[in-house]
This record gives sequence, C-alpha cells and structure tokens, in this order.
Amino acid sequence: MFVDVAEGREELAQGGSKSNAAEARVVVGLVRSLLAAGVPTGDIGVVTPYTAQMHLLSRLLAPVLPAVGPPLEVSSVDGYQGREKEIMIFSTVRANTSGSIGFLEDWRRLNVAITRPRRALLL
Repeated sequence: MFVDVAEGREELAQGGSKSNAAEARVVVGLVRSLLAAGVPTGDIGVVTPYTAQMHLLSRLLAPVLPAVGPPLEVSSVDGYQGREKEIMIFSTVRANTSGSIGFLEDWRRLNVAITRPRRALLL
C-alpha cells in the first residue's frame, strides 16, 4: 500500500543523513492503527535507508509501543538484510523538488527494502 505524505520534506541531519518528520509521524500513525487492529509488535518492522530517520522513528515510536512483548524493530535497510516480518513499513524519507532518490537508486538496497514483508508492505 502506498501512503502519500504530500506535506513531507526531507531534512539534512548532522553527518549528512536525512530525515523526514512528516513521514515519521505518518509511520507512527500506521503503527498505532496496526496495534489497535491487534497486530503483535513482533510482526511489524520499520525500515528506512537513512540513519537519521531510523533514530527519529525510534524516538517517536517509543511512547506508542507496549512495555511487554516482542519489540517492534526499526532498522536501516542494510540492517534488515536476510530477515523478514509479517508487515513492513518502508520509510523512504526522500521528498525534494529535484527528484533525487539517493540510496534508492541502488536497486539492491531497494530490493532488500521491498522484499522483507511476508504479508504486507506499507510504503
């Protein structure tokens, strides 16, 4: 499923990594909806190509997640290689007027990102 985040804009973090706060808030909303529908946290994974977005998502998701049970994993695309989840949320981050997609130009990274879910991919 594709989710349009029209108001989202990428931001450059220290060290050159990128984040997108509007997109991160949408990801939190998707996780809340999945948890409310009874999906266990251990069945959900969030993946992003950028370290800054990974840290932002981890910080925003912490108060939403239950204190007990399997953790919801937030990871970089490279960190998720070889693993799967029932439902994956892929936070692409990139939103600019130049049309640049950065890390996603590498088809291998894109392949890893979109082939991790067993049942559903939210993009």
